Amino acid sequence: MNTAEKTAEAMNYLQKYAPREYGKYLEFTQTLGGKGGLSPITLELILVALAVMSQCDMCITLHIENAASLGASREDILQAAFMSVAMGGSPKLMYMSYVFEALEDLFD
Repeated sequence: MNTAEKTAEAMNYLQKYAPREYGKYLEFTQTLGGKGGLSPITLELILVALAVMSQCDMCITLHIENAASLGASREDILQAAFMSVAMGGSPKLMYMSYVFEALEDLFD
């Protein structure tokens, strides 16, 4: 099972066993995404950087896929991911392997 499938499985589990909490979480994140003037692609690139900063491999894959589906290029995604490395140093650099894996799946 790849990371995207694991992510979908986790979301399905939450929807089944914690629908109220998961629903509130989705409502909260959708509210944040609807405020201000940032475009959807910019928001996803920010989420790529935050996913690397949080060292969440499932989040990295999910947000890279979302950014790519909105038109982000490999270079856009790498730039966003490397911003986390600039702020977080070596530990974040190690998580770039998840970025490279997700990009290879999408762009090659």
